Amino acid sequence: MHRDVNDLIQRYIRSQTYDKDTPGREGSGAMPLVTMARDYGAGGEEIAMILARELKVSYFDEVLLERLAKHTEQDRELLWELDEKVSSWKSTWVYSVLSGDAYFMSTYRKALVNVLLAISVEGGVIMGRGGHVFLRDRGAFRVRICGSPSHCARRVADKEGLSEDDARDKVEAINQQRQQFLWNLIQRRTNDPTQFDLTINTDKLHDWEKVAAMILSAMKEAVLARSEYLSRGSSRP
Repeated sequence: MHRDVNDLIQRYIRSQTYDKDTPGREGSGAMPLVTMARDYGAGGEEIAMILARELKVSYFDEVLLERLAKHTEQDRELLWELDEKVSSWKSTWVYSVLSGDAYFMSTYRKALVNVLLAISVEGGVIMGRGGHVFLRDRGAFRVRICGSPSHCARRVADKEGLSEDDARDKVEAINQQRQQFLWNLIQRRTNDPTQFDLTINTDKLHDWEKVAAMILSAMKEAVLARSEYLSRGSSRP
């Protein structure tokens, strides 16, 4: 996708007005909005669910797929085959999207943007699907949870009863699928640190509650920094 398409997407998102002092933003009555990108086996899903619980907002993973299915009038199972994958070619529609066909890709992208915009108003913790890119101008706190293949593989092996070699192959394959999916969708990669407000490597962190607490603390600091910045700006002559 060319850069001008990305610019058009961001212009469209900015054109969808919302009240910055109500759901989703930094105002006192705002509902928190978090996007999370993660490596497979790094603990992202578990951490995201804890965050949603602590923030008292919804966690959007499979629920996001349900909304996408309704929005596109596509079968949920078909979307499941598409979702963050590049290895499933079970339908022409999925193949067209993943291979970069402009019509199908733009249809999926537009539906995804509209669903994410709706979620941004109500607040929530959004897992994957390029949310950190699409919602960068909507006040989302963008988190990346990563880990080395060896550490992630050990977690996957323990959780799924796989050998460590098989688990490592699975980790690397799924990470590659997600990277390629994001690239096909918006030509962005999750290894760009400028796309996130906070990146955490969980190789030496094993308590997901404590990791979630770190994120919550960083979110509070970000809100305070934003308030101080705005206050300094408004006090200038």
